Amino acid sequence: MKATKPSRRAFTLIELLVVIAIIAILAAMLLPALSRAKSKAQQAVCLSNLKQWGLADNMYLDDNTQAFPFPRYQDGYASSAEQDNPIWLSIPTYHNQHEGDDVWFNSLPSYIANKPLYVWASNPTDFYGSKSIFTCPTAAAQGIAPGDAIAATDQYDMIPGVRPLFQYAMNSKSLANEQISIGGPTVLRMSMVAHPSSFVLFSDVRNRSAETPFYPPGDPNQFVLATPHCYSTRFSSRHGQGGQITFSDGHASYCKYSYVVSDGTLTTPSGPTAGQPVPAGHDPGRPDINWDCAGFPVIN
Repeated sequence: MKATKPSRRAFTLIELLVVIAIIAILAAMLLPALSRAKSKAQQAVCLSNLKQWGLADNMYLDDNTQAFPFPRYQDGYASSAEQDNPIWLSIPTYHNQHEGDDVWFNSLPSYIANKPLYVWASNPTDFYGSKSIFTCPTAAAQGIAPGDAIAATDQYDMIPGVRPLFQYAMNSKSLANEQISIGGPTVLRMSMVAHPSSFVLFSDVRNRSAETPFYPPGDPNQFVLATPHCYSTRFSSRHGQGGQITFSDGHASYCKYSYVVSDGTLTTPSGPTAGQPVPAGHDPGRPDINWDCAGFPVIN
């Protein structure tokens, strides 16, 4: 008597299509969640980097009679273009002439086991491939927008081989109202900071002109990108319509762009400019976000 083989029932085409459709639906449901999780992870790394910059600054203060590093190269040795946005070729030259080592991107990294920018200048390609405290993972993932990477005819062109593209920047308005009121000391000291937990030290700086800032389209500030120093006009919204700020007491936090930057409908609440209109893109004078060391709004 012959043994009968058990029959094998195969999937029908309809069943396979149903399974594939279910998998596609589940993938479509999961991908946004995975994307959000990735974005949050990148933001967490960025926040950690900014906290590291704050820690380095606090150690620098202790070693330098409570004087802060400079947010940019100084006019005694650098042109206005180099102060605002240095190029790779110039950075080692300043260092070899013992100039610019008191600027934040040269003076602070060694406090937290990182390389100063003048060391990176010997091989800029390594700088962009690194996971150093100069690198915001979100900005690195976004890359350079095609419309921003144009011929090297302007100092703000996004060309990595020409200049360092900063993703974090130091506050450039720290002495704004001090300069108005007492003539402007050239060195900021901790004793001059009215509210350390509110005073902006570092922040995300904009790397893309298409971030749609509050000021009108075509405003020159829209195309001032990746600079080593910043103010509200250059604050980035790359982290879910917001950015991250390090304050001079060392803590860092996430802030919505609409909270940090005026939309053009506000007036200053206090200080030497009290009651004046705040132009779009400028400082609305939040009590917990001070760009000026005296704690007053900065509208210029």
